[in-house]
Amino acid sequence: MALSAADLQKQLEGAPDPFPSLNDAPASKPSASNSGPLNTDSEDLFPSLATPNTPKQATTWSVRAVKPVSAPVFTDSFSLTGIDPSAYHTRDGKPKSLGDIIKDVQTKFKVKVEVSSQRTSNQTTFSVTGPSDSAVESAKKALTTSLSPQITLTVQAPASAIGTIIGPKGATMKRIREQTSTRIDIPGRGKHAQDDDNGSRSISPLPTPAEDGEALVPIKIVGAASMAHEAQAIIQGIIAEKTSKTTQKIKVTPPHVYPFVLLRRADFLKAANGADINLSRDDGLQEITASGDREAVSRVIESIRSCIAFYEGDLTSVKISLPKRQHRLFDGVALDQIIQKSKCSVVIPAPEDPSEDVHVWGRAANLGIGLQAVMEKANSQHTHSIPIRTAPRHVLTHIHQSGYGKTLNNAHPSVNIHFPAPSSGASNVDFVGEKVPVEAAHKELAAYLALMEGATRSVQVDYLIHNILRAKAGKQLKGYHESKNVLVYFPPENEADSNVILVYDPHVKAAIKKQAALAEIEAEILSLVATLGQIKTDTISVERKWHEALRGKNNSTLNAIIGEGRALAIDVGGNGLEDIVVIRGSPTDVDRATKEVLRIVEEAMNDAIDSSYVTEFQIPQQFVARIVGAAGSGIQKYREQLDVKIDIEDLRDSGEQIVGKKKKTIPSNVSLLKITGRKPNAEEAKKRILAQVDKMADETAEIIKIPRQYHSIIIGQQGKYIQRLQDKYGVKITMPKESSASTDEIHIRGGKKGVSQAKNEIQELVEYEKENNHSIVVNVTSRAVPRILGSKGAKIHEIMSETGAHIDVGDKDRPKDRDEGATTAVTIKGTKKAVAAAKSAVMAIAAAVDDESTVVLHIEPKFHRTIIGGGGVGLRNLLARVGAPSDPKEQVGLVRFPQNGDEVTLRGERGLVKKIQVELERVVAGLRERVVLGVSIPASQHRMLIGHGGQPLMELEKRTGAEVQFPGSRSYNQVAPAENASELQDADPKDVVKVVGPRSACEKAIAELLESVAKAPGREKREPNKERTTSNHVATVQIPFKHYHLLQPAGNLTRELRSLGVNFSQQGKPKHDGVAEGRIDDETDLDAHGVEWKLVEYGADMEDGATELTLKARDEAALEDAQKLIEDAIKATEKITHVGLMTFPDRSAFPRVIGNKGSVINDLCMETGSEIIVPRDDTTIKIYGGEESVNNAKAAITRVAFGGRRRNGD
Repeated sequence: MALSAADLQKQLEGAPDPFPSLNDAPASKPSASNSGPLNTDSEDLFPSLATPNTPKQATTWSVRAVKPVSAPVFTDSFSLTGIDPSAYHTRDGKPKSLGDIIKDVQTKFKVKVEVSSQRTSNQTTFSVTGPSDSAVESAKKALTTSLSPQITLTVQAPASAIGTIIGPKGATMKRIREQTSTRIDIPGRGKHAQDDDNGSRSISPLPTPAEDGEALVPIKIVGAASMAHEAQAIIQGIIAEKTSKTTQKIKVTPPHVYPFVLLRRADFLKAANGADINLSRDDGLQEITASGDREAVSRVIESIRSCIAFYEGDLTSVKISLPKRQHRLFDGVALDQIIQKSKCSVVIPAPEDPSEDVHVWGRAANLGIGLQAVMEKANSQHTHSIPIRTAPRHVLTHIHQSGYGKTLNNAHPSVNIHFPAPSSGASNVDFVGEKVPVEAAHKELAAYLALMEGATRSVQVDYLIHNILRAKAGKQLKGYHESKNVLVYFPPENEADSNVILVYDPHVKAAIKKQAALAEIEAEILSLVATLGQIKTDTISVERKWHEALRGKNNSTLNAIIGEGRALAIDVGGNGLEDIVVIRGSPTDVDRATKEVLRIVEEAMNDAIDSSYVTEFQIPQQFVARIVGAAGSGIQKYREQLDVKIDIEDLRDSGEQIVGKKKKTIPSNVSLLKITGRKPNAEEAKKRILAQVDKMADETAEIIKIPRQYHSIIIGQQGKYIQRLQDKYGVKITMPKESSASTDEIHIRGGKKGVSQAKNEIQELVEYEKENNHSIVVNVTSRAVPRILGSKGAKIHEIMSETGAHIDVGDKDRPKDRDEGATTAVTIKGTKKAVAAAKSAVMAIAAAVDDESTVVLHIEPKFHRTIIGGGGVGLRNLLARVGAPSDPKEQVGLVRFPQNGDEVTLRGERGLVKKIQVELERVVAGLRERVVLGVSIPASQHRMLIGHGGQPLMELEKRTGAEVQFPGSRSYNQVAPAENASELQDADPKDVVKVVGPRSACEKAIAELLESVAKAPGREKREPNKERTTSNHVATVQIPFKHYHLLQPAGNLTRELRSLGVNFSQQGKPKHDGVAEGRIDDETDLDAHGVEWKLVEYGADMEDGATELTLKARDEAALEDAQKLIEDAIKATEKITHVGLMTFPDRSAFPRVIGNKGSVINDLCMETGSEIIVPRDDTTIKIYGGEESVNNAKAAITRVAFGGRRRNGD
């Protein structure tokens, strides 16, 4: 834990260290007899003074802050029990003391170590302080490693988990070693004998079999006690995760059953009982692979075996003969289509098989449909064949190796062309496709084959020296194609063929040149063979049984003998003589290879002699089945791991025992095991089997009944808890299957002590869960489920977060059109208090939904936009008037407008829905009575009527109840034409103002508009078309600094002055615009949306003074109008007492606040009685007005900015 600067300063100042380091030598008292001169430079005698105890405090307003500590300090504490420093020695062999170890750690990691100990508990506490967290951790690890007692732990890991523990290129093992500073040893695969330091051989522990037949490999961990236990926990976690999964393959035979088995995939997945299982197939090998949960995989494999056995006895077949070329039509897709259509499988002979018989398999009732489907497919496309009559093997070799076959296929994409393999013996090329493309491809290939006439030749070169020839003359052989247009093809090595094929490029038509070139290349190849030098051939007599040892796995031993790039060929059992090995090559290489072959054969013979050791012993008959394992897997494990042979003989019919004083032959209950192999391996196998038998003899099994609701707790996340129980107590715990008749019975099998301990721990866990994980189930109406869940689960997560309970809603994915009376079970888990609180919240929501009512109103679509208002303000105001919740989340769904049509749906609490219905009907009634009247007012007067900030217009609309739309606004064109449009035909369209509302309100608003125009100070008397060329009319006006914000460039006053043709200049500016500057230690409020709010007094800190405006106008009337505008604006500011500053994180919400053409912000100003200014270049909205109106405006802006956009129809 890092110390604060103040704490560290107190620790370092003056006071003595309460826990001095053990390696600090105590200060010796000065001797009275010491008369030597004092060394004033000595740090021991005259230590440097500490920092004064009471440093001068720096004020908040200081220019510089005093920093008592220049760098952060990190501290951590830990305790060790039974430390043992004597295990570590110095270079001279002496044991290290605790002080020596601490001193080394302090020096190495630049840290300070403090020690305290408790004798009663034998526990030592260390406090480590250093300049960085990494230094403290490193020092802590070094102390733990040096002082903890060294222990050795062994973890038994399944062989299948070893690769995961080691990791790719040892990365996982390296990480564990570095993290825990331990030594981890894993026995090498197959290496059980190790060399001692003195060169002798010792036998290391061999893998032991697990209960399920898989081998266990001992992993040894050596290191400090705490670190070793940490490494053990990490490895056990890896094992638990690995062993919960497995992969098994099963080969489906006979072949005709495979397609039927594939159709049962859904049944196999069902056998997994919902476990995570992955099924894959290999059609080439006809294998099915199951991967996933171990028990589920076993059930799936068993289900597949049963399916195979069923179809083997249930299917019959019928044979039909089809031309070989038509067999090409039956590819994988065609066979799948036939079995889907007729429920019959089709078995086609391999292409190299000359047979033309096609077998159709299925039930007797389906064979007729199957035959019909086969015939339809056989006649579905045109097929044709062309025979290769001259040297087909040579021609096909050239076609395959030169790539001509692919070229021809690419040239005719609609035709499938099948070339047989050169070694198949077939010579017909088959074509499948439409008739016209097939004939075109056939014609092209026929022309190519004509060119191949006389263009091939074979040269007899002993196949044993093919590699030698290619190694020494490979470049020259490739050059024949460029120089003589002849290609040289060697046969595959596995065919032992001595014919080297020469092919003249078929594009050259001159037959004389073909034969001459081929003859010339043949002579050159034979000459090359002759120039290879002396080729020696040795034939060694080697019995066939040693050939496998000589070849090695995948011919690895044979390849090692030959070496890379050597002119050497070895044929094991060549020329059909099975007991010989033929070696051919240069004399030196042949002699070397001969010696190596004889050595390997001799070693194989010696191993056979060593592996002839036999040991016999008896085991009880009742354990034989488990020793053998499923399908012999247990015995097979021993054979693979120890290379031994195990035979089991039943002695039940030959047992003769002495009963009392008489000999009596009675049935024996034991079996005889005979193990053959190398003596150490055979004895090890015997030891393991007997240990397994002893373990099974001590086994017991118990069944405990645990309610199914607690099974997931016992299993744990990814099976980790049940795996820990099994590892800890050495038992096997089997959980019941869902399909089991007894779904609450848990089986525990193992040693008596382990079974008892595992049972007790499980029962204690269940009792704890019952006490602390109380669970109830409540039923709610299904209609309430969406409300309980909330949008994307928000509501249910909110309830769980507030109460601490876990809530599971059943059938939450059911379709929305559920029955009205349907109910859904809700399960609540947790402590009793949390469950009660969560139940109360859930039932409150359900009760509210049950009390809901739904009302549908028919409102003309033309009124929808008006009711909703800009940004949804109109609808929110309507809901506020009837007392609806102010939270936007709770308002969602109360009123829903359709995208098309006139049905408006109200849904919610009955009383609230009734109020909304009454208010909506009232508003709609008013809208239906609306009329649109027009009035002609000169466009030059419109700005005056709208007024500063739109305030006069909003007051007029509020006073009269009518809505006024001026030309140029977005809403102007959306309003219907005026009823009195005929009276305004002569008026300029730019002068026509529309007034909307009840007729009486419109007439009242028009009267007031005309009255305001009449009272306007003479602007209408000016001749608009009169050209004014001078601005000789000048006046000055004083605006106090307090109201300087009126002069902002984008302000209403500035725009109105310019619209009058009045320019102005100013002298004198305040330091700020009338908003009091906050102190840097002022606190500001930050809401959930990240908006910073500050309320200050208007002009409280403004200096005295005024700005002098010089007004310049073109005529006296304009100058008078400008002076009156300024006077009215200053009067309006007398109501302002406070300024609210809303600083947003960004400007993304401003368009919603402003609205279309300022409609929203005008509504907000009218609603709150304040002036709202949205800036153009920063993120702070300023609100001017009385304190109450400013706060109301702030709430309204927050509602509009973050209430979310209303969806269409809402």
